[in-house]
Amino acid sequence: MGKSKFETTRFYDMIEVKVNDSHPHAYKPHLHSELAIGIIEKGETILTINEADYEFGAGDAVIIMPYVVHNCQPRDIHNWAFTMIYLEDSFRDALMDSLSPDLKIGIAKLGQPEYNKIKELTGILKSEQDAFLKEVEIIDCINMIVDAIDVRVSKEKDLVMERIRIYIEAHFLDSLSLDEIATEFDFNKFSLIRRFKKLYNVTPSAYQLQLKVNYAKHLLKGENDLAKVALEAGFYDQAHFSREFKKATGLTPFQYIKSN
Repeated sequence: MGKSKFETTRFYDMIEVKVNDSHPHAYKPHLHSELAIGIIEKGETILTINEADYEFGAGDAVIIMPYVVHNCQPRDIHNWAFTMIYLEDSFRDALMDSLSPDLKIGIAKLGQPEYNKIKELTGILKSEQDAFLKEVEIIDCINMIVDAIDVRVSKEKDLVMERIRIYIEAHFLDSLSLDEIATEFDFNKFSLIRRFKKLYNVTPSAYQLQLKVNYAKHLLKGENDLAKVALEAGFYDQAHFSREFKKATGLTPFQYIKSN
């Protein structure tokens, strides 16, 4: 059995490439602010979103919209490899602006041409090619994906829950109270948790935690003091931060710093 591998590489400040080959990465419901495109190179997995399961296997490509809670469960961790490209800022925004509203809140399975294009792009990003060529290839790949999306997974619309989700995003660093949220939106807190979890596949508190972890990832790009990052990202202490960060990303904060 070959040695497992899990690594991340950054390009510019707007692109991150993650490679996983048979590594026991943390697979639990999670989200990311980046827009993710990727390919499955080996094995099969179940991707869960909004309490529905979708099968993906070697040769499939996928696009996952920002802030979509999803869970990936490979059938055999020892026969499992994928590469994901995470687009931030202008690259993410350019693609999002090109999509219709129903595609901005879900995932989509892509075809063989898109698989080949994404695989080619990952090779170019890791090469010594100049920045001009790399940027052109990124945008060309984005344009191809926008034109080719043919399988859509979207969430049912629930305007109140969407307002609550946006509220949590705006206040995720604060000490939130379920009673205060329920009062603010005139909603029974038992029904709130039930409906929020049905729609987003996580509880409101778990959603807040994922936002904190995602924010910490950005802080770690320019700060090596883990205790300082823990406090700025809203965690109780460094131990709590390190534990939750590894659950969500598969890496300790220190390992994440080294990978970047």
